[in-house]
Formats: sequence, structure tokens, C-alpha cells
Amino acid sequence: MRLTERFSITRPLEEMELALVRGAIENPRLVDAHEEAVLRTALSLARMYRVRHEGRDVGVQTAVEPFRDDLFRRLKPVLLPEKGPIRRETLLPHLRDLKERTLNTRDQVVQRFADRLPFEAIDRELREKALVLVMGGGGGTAYVYLGVMALLDEYGLQPKLLVGTSMGSILALFRSRMPRFEQEDVVGIVRSLSWRKLFRTLSTENRYGVPAALRLYLRSGIGRYFGVDSRGTQGPKLNELPIKTIISVSGVRKGKLPHPIEFYEKLIALSPRWLLNPLILPRWFSAIAEFTARPDILTRVHLGADAGTQDFDALDAAGFSSALPGIIHYDVFRDDPRMHSLLTQYMGDHGIARFIDGGLVDNVPSRAAWRAVHKGEIGTRNAFIFALNGFSMKLTTPIWLALERLAEINVARNRPWAHLQHDFKRTLGPLVIVPTVEQLLHAVQLGRKALAWDMHLVARMLAPLPALR
Repeated sequence: MRLTERFSITRPLEEMELALVRGAIENPRLVDAHEEAVLRTALSLARMYRVRHEGRDVGVQTAVEPFRDDLFRRLKPVLLPEKGPIRRETLLPHLRDLKERTLNTRDQVVQRFADRLPFEAIDRELREKALVLVMGGGGGTAYVYLGVMALLDEYGLQPKLLVGTSMGSILALFRSRMPRFEQEDVVGIVRSLSWRKLFRTLSTENRYGVPAALRLYLRSGIGRYFGVDSRGTQGPKLNELPIKTIISVSGVRKGKLPHPIEFYEKLIALSPRWLLNPLILPRWFSAIAEFTARPDILTRVHLGADAGTQDFDALDAAGFSSALPGIIHYDVFRDDPRMHSLLTQYMGDHGIARFIDGGLVDNVPSRAAWRAVHKGEIGTRNAFIFALNGFSMKLTTPIWLALERLAEINVARNRPWAHLQHDFKRTLGPLVIVPTVEQLLHAVQLGRKALAWDMHLVARMLAPLPALR
């Protein structure tokens, strides 16, 4: 079965669980703790179709399917009513026999697959939900995600998978290097950064990226925090990061670049601050819009998930994801035969001429996160996908509204694949790429404040369910 077909089956069951938990938060009298555990365990069992054990998937769909169909028929009108909230009186008739039917079906699965799946593997898949954190791009707007990371850590919630675009991918790398989120560590890194360390205006050749006014030197800026040596030839591969990380990049198809490649280097002056110039801005927006106007120009690339990309250098992946045409250029010129070979092979196999900012096709890549989960990449298919969108449309920043609208087109396509997406209305500005410590701490507080209510839902969804007896 294709993953899109699987999504159409599992998504309504996930929506039913979300509706139940939201309803229980808003109305504590809706269900007690035991009743909630019965309902959510039943929904979890109904969604189960493959269980991973010792690196191997075991299909259990045929054993679960009759239970799933009956549960869906009975509970969908109750948990997803056409009008009004969920009502306790409509839930009670189903609760009377649901526990017994759930345990009987679980035990049938355990007995049927006893030679391939221990009880513990099935029980874990039913009761434990993994956190998947998706972080969109948008330059300095993304720093509010640090406040979210701090909150998640305070609740004891550690992501099992990170998926990021542009600045979101850089912050994902910071988070992936730490078993737990350490705010002081990130503040120390930002304190050490400067425009001079990260950007230069040298006009040099380009190989894998599209030239722009500024060249991003990500390895010299943050490489030492990832073990990069003085020659810049060391650094973690994507598959070596402590937390699995996927990075979204846009690939420009061969022969499809809208203008000669030299056009983009001269598109704006030597500093992105020129974007605030009303004479420059429309020209740049128009050039960016050309990439998204025709679907044949760009293709989605998910480094760390697509075949042949797991060995990509992690910093290179984030650099390409952050390379916004006309403003920021990223490339690989160091003496690194392994990385050059990987890039040449992948781009040649997929007809890609250049890599540019992932936000142009996949700014909040929740679909890529869902696909990775259901391909078995994190060892469980019971996951909560939490998406963060710092570059949402804000009337308070009208100068960026045109670009925010462009981003929202692909963000809208990804919304159904996240279980919760937060669109931040208060952030730092997109050009605050190298914030002061005061600006960074302000962004952290904005992120924490914005997520105060959502964290009740996130924490409850991710708390392990009590075992049914």
C-alpha cells in the first residue's frame, strides 16, 4: 500500500485522538484518566499496521483490520461530530465494552506473531508516542523555536526526529548535537557569531549553488561546534547525528534556471539590508516568484531521507537549505572528494543542476516527516508531528507579505501532515540572522509565551499511556 493511501486510513484515527485529548483538556469531566487510556489505546491499536523489532518490520494489518473498521464506524461520529463538542453521554455506550475488545484484539495480535514480535514491542507501539519536530525557515523569525525547544525539554520531551528548512535546519543541527536542550550552550554559540564569520562578499565561482550577493561560510562560522577541523574537511554526516535529522532543499532542474546564472549575483547590492530598499524589493520578489511559478523548475529534496543522501555532510545540507537566490550563496569548494562524489552522483541521477533554499518548495516539511516515520525511520509509527512556522503571514510586517504569501502556498500543502502546527505571530525580523544576546533571549521568550497553551496538548499527547489490565 502506498504511503498516501496509508495516510488516508490512519489520519482520521489520529484526528479522533487529537479531538479526544483537546476535549478532555477543555472539559475535565469528559473522561477520567482510565477512560481516556482505553479510548486512546483502542485508537492506537486501530492505526497499527507494521511494528518494527530489531530493525525488521512485521505487518500486522490483517489481524487489526476488522477491529479498526468497527472502531472507526462507531467512534468517528462521536469523536468528530459534525456540530458541537464531544459529549460524555455519547461516549459512554462505547466505553462499556471497548476495553475488553481492545485487549482481546491485542492479545490475538500477540499470539499470532509471537515468533516474530515480543509482547513488549507491540505494547510499546501502542502506548508510547514519539515526538517529531518540524521547523520552517524564515531567517531570524526561526529563533523563536529555541523557546519551544526549552519548553519541550522542561516537560521531559525529547524529539526522536528533527526535520528543518533553511534557518530551521541550522537550529535542528544545534538541537541534534545535544542529548538535552541547553539554552546556555546555544546562547554561547550565538554570542560567538558575527556577520564577518558567516558571510563574505567575495565574487567566486559557483559549483552546486546559485550565486548571490553574499557567500555563506557556515563551516567557518559554526563548524567548530560540530568537530570541523582547521581545513574544514571534518564534520558529522547526517546519519551520524545523535538525533535523526532530515533537511529540506530545493533542487533546480537542469536547463530550468529562469535566468543566466550570473543574473542572481547582481540581483541586489552587497548586503541583504538593501532588501529594505523599496526600489530593490519588487525586483527581488519577482525573481524569487519565478522559481515557484512553474512546477517544472524546482523539485523537493530531503537530505537524510532520500536514497543516497544519508551520508551527506550535515553542515553542507543546512548550508544549501539556507541559500536564498540573490541574497545567500552556499557551495562546496574544499578538498573533500567524498562529498563532491556524493553531490555529483545525486544531482546527476535526479537531473538537478543547483541546490537552493528549501523554503521555496517545502518551508515547513511535515509531509517529509510523516513519510520518514511511516517508512520506519525512527523505529515506531506512533508519532506526534509538531510543526513550527515562524515565517507565517503577519500584517505587522507588510514588507515581507509577498514572500510570506509565496511560502504559505507550500506550507498549506504540508499542514494536513502535521498533528499540530503553530504559526508564530511575534518573532524577530527575517534579517536578524545574527542576533545579539538580548535579541536571542527575547526570541526565546516569544517562543515560550506563544506555546504556553499548546504545550498542554503536546505533553498530554506524548505522555505514555497507562497499561490496560
